Amino acid sequence: MIRVMLCGAADTSRVQDEFVRTVTDFGGVSWHFLDGTVNYINSASSDWEENSRATVQEADVCVFVIVEEIGRITWETEVTAALLAGKPFLVLCLHATYQRYLVLNAAFRPPAALDLLPENERDLVRTLREIEQERRLTAVPFDHGRFGEILRRELSKLFDIALGQMEERNRRKSIRPLLNDPARLTVTDLRAAQAIAVDEWEDKQVRKVALRALAARRALDAEALHSLLASSEQGVRRMTVELLADLHPVRPPDPDLLEHVVAVANSSDDVGVHRRLIPVLLAMDLPSGIEAMTLLELEDVGSKRRLAAALEAHEDAVARQGLQAAVTALLERCLSQTSESDWKTRCRAYLARLGLEPAPPGPET
Repeated sequence: MIRVMLCGAADTSRVQDEFVRTVTDFGGVSWHFLDGTVNYINSASSDWEENSRATVQEADVCVFVIVEEIGRITWETEVTAALLAGKPFLVLCLHATYQRYLVLNAAFRPPAALDLLPENERDLVRTLREIEQERRLTAVPFDHGRFGEILRRELSKLFDIALGQMEERNRRKSIRPLLNDPARLTVTDLRAAQAIAVDEWEDKQVRKVALRALAARRALDAEALHSLLASSEQGVRRMTVELLADLHPVRPPDPDLLEHVVAVANSSDDVGVHRRLIPVLLAMDLPSGIEAMTLLELEDVGSKRRLAAALEAHEDAVARQGLQAAVTALLERCLSQTSESDWKTRCRAYLARLGLEPAPPGPET
């Protein structure tokens, strides 16, 4: 059975009966500290905040309610616990209380101090500002006698979202066997494959298989491509660069996209992105690739070596298309001696502090 926790100050007793009836009608179990349905352990080290945090962890849905008073534990402990645990939750506020907040918020806009207000009004303004302006949460107003109706409507919305996510998860599972045979994927399947590829919470290997399928079908949209280039998963980001020619099949390629990819590589501390990008850019379109390469940082020796080799592999095309001047500039950058790496400088300074004479810097290899 679904466990729904009512969170708020002691005056939530005014909506407790409607809360219990509504949750029961949903086939759920209601939890509220006023009727003792919270997790607790009585001992010398008992702590109400720990009890509340533990109850949030066990609940399936949390309903945070502001009637008139602000419960300290609710807004300092329980909301944070729900957010960190990824719990679905609702925020409901008595309409009259919310209107009072709007008036006070307009009268005491930052940087105006709230010290002139009574404590309960200060707490109200600070709490609702945190909810709406800092955490970007939505507080749903309710009127006296309509709490159960509003709660039923908002719980229904949560269930609708949950069912939609179950449907999406089932759809993803159904197409996984097809990802290794991209030709069989329908338009709907390709949309699901793209959703898998960009999902940072999805299994890394499944994302990679989806990415290969999308590249094979050349079926990735621009927004998804930018998302994948910014992925926090190193392997996915590298594969996106490797498959860039198929993920962005437009020829000549969009100069803004090439500039963006180079900027991504420059801002990354993963040299693997640099090294994969070099041959891909030149293979996509030689003039555009060479132009984009002028923006690529070449501090890594391996990247210089790969760029020189990639340019040499295109030697005939360079001569045929009259690109010798641009290629000359890139080759000179490959041969240039850059400043010594910061870690080597620190290492030599440490040797000097140890009283040893560090060896002079050798030639770059």
